[in-house]
Amino acid sequence: MADLVHVLPIQSVSAEGCDALSKIELLEGDSVIKMKEYSDVVRSFWEVNQLYEQFRWNYSELRRLVPCDRSDILSEGFAGGRFGERIVVNGAFCNYVSAGRGLIDRMQAVMREYDKGSKDELYKDYWKLPSSWYDGGGLYVFMYEIRNPVQHGQTVVSLVKEKGSTRVRFDLDQIADMREYSTSAKLRAFLDTTISKIKECDPSGSPFLSFRYTNMEYNKLVIELFCHFLQCAEPRIREVRRDTERLLSQHDGAVGSLGGSSFVAYVDGDMAHVIDQIDVDPVKQLKDIRLKAKRHLKEARNAVAAERRFYAFR
Repeated sequence: MADLVHVLPIQSVSAEGCDALSKIELLEGDSVIKMKEYSDVVRSFWEVNQLYEQFRWNYSELRRLVPCDRSDILSEGFAGGRFGERIVVNGAFCNYVSAGRGLIDRMQAVMREYDKGSKDELYKDYWKLPSSWYDGGGLYVFMYEIRNPVQHGQTVVSLVKEKGSTRVRFDLDQIADMREYSTSAKLRAFLDTTISKIKECDPSGSPFLSFRYTNMEYNKLVIELFCHFLQCAEPRIREVRRDTERLLSQHDGAVGSLGGSSFVAYVDGDMAHVIDQIDVDPVKQLKDIRLKAKRHLKEARNAVAAERRFYAFR
């Protein structure tokens, strides 16, 4: 989906491509600027959606590779294969938490760019939700900030042997005492506050977070943020789509077809720039994606609610 724009030397264009280009009006001047704007906005939207799907895939892989019950006990079906269980658990978690941070950071960057070209305060509207979570200092902060130490070689998921079983969890004392790594101020504040609260309730216990519930809650939050992103991004996507339709209505001969897809093109020096899939309506795509994401969010919320009921009646 991200291959919206193809840039290649004119002499490298295939015979079929040259024939298709010869049949259309090549865009020039202000029309090129408008089409670049369109391709930048739509490509960013498509790539964010790809990162969202990668995040969902990584969460499903985490659940498959690290199957544990509500007490965080690894199931009897757990199999690390030729790798040890600690390697599999931490490797799967690393991929999951990295995918979440990658998506979150990309959504923020895209909204900054959308805001520059819009009359509305798109970034301000978007930033209200993640900033409220971040300022709240809860699990969102822990999972967002833990990505960096994980990528710098820190093993943050502990495996504890208990009566012949293995429990997976986040040992907060261990995470607070990382080796050869300086913890961020936000993560340090979360750890200090959470450890203190847990020890108030259980002075002799070891402060830890549930592995299963923490990941489940983060999955819900990231999906909620993605739904929020789609809502905030829609005005900008709708705007560039409307401008593009208006532009192409003035250049009937600018749209060509190749391989079942419509395109427009322009030449810059000896390079051909082809903007593909111009017939695809990104506004309709966004609405379809949002409907699907809302279903994902409902499922995630129901799963978290069920988990909370279980803990409430233990």
